[in-house]
Amino acid sequence: MRDEITLETPEQIRALAHPLRQRIIHALTDAPYTNKQLATRFNVSPPRLYFHVRELLAAGLIEIVSEQPKGGVIEKYYRAVARVMRLGTQTRQAANEEDLLAKSLEVVRQEFMQANAYFDNHFPQLSFAHEPVRISTERLERIQGHLAAIHEEMYQAMQDPQRETREHFVAISYLLHTLPTITEDAVPLPGVKE
Repeated sequence: MRDEITLETPEQIRALAHPLRQRIIHALTDAPYTNKQLATRFNVSPPRLYFHVRELLAAGLIEIVSEQPKGGVIEKYYRAVARVMRLGTQTRQAANEEDLLAKSLEVVRQEFMQANAYFDNHFPQLSFAHEPVRISTERLERIQGHLAAIHEEMYQAMQDPQRETREHFVAISYLLHTLPTITEDAVPLPGVKE
């Protein structure tokens, strides 16, 4: 598995523009799985799951890493082609980033709900914050530096050859964005009624 790939084609962007496919990619970054194992993990039918696996395979985002005979059939084990997938300059311009972000946030919601059910509403470790605040340019730069350090730490953890034996399996989700200034003539949120 490569450390990183740059997404260069519209097919790759379309393949990632579905929450279940993003969850499949996340799982296949951690370890190889069969279609049946993935279907069980995500509580979907094997045919439905296989449709999404085929889309990811056709886009070159996952690959078959082994084939093993089992009970008269050959089980295929899939793996993500890279630990990190980034938008290329041209795909960034062509992609509907708002839609891709919405799908990614839906993935975070689904993973949280699955973990919440698994731990019966009692997470062993949970940190959550949503803090709209006015800050200086210097403080924003420090926060961005902290987030970059966290990202680097997670990236290094993904490269750890012993990662599958580690005791904690966690997800870190963050969204840092600029908010509009609140004024009397502020633009209303689409789809939100006051």
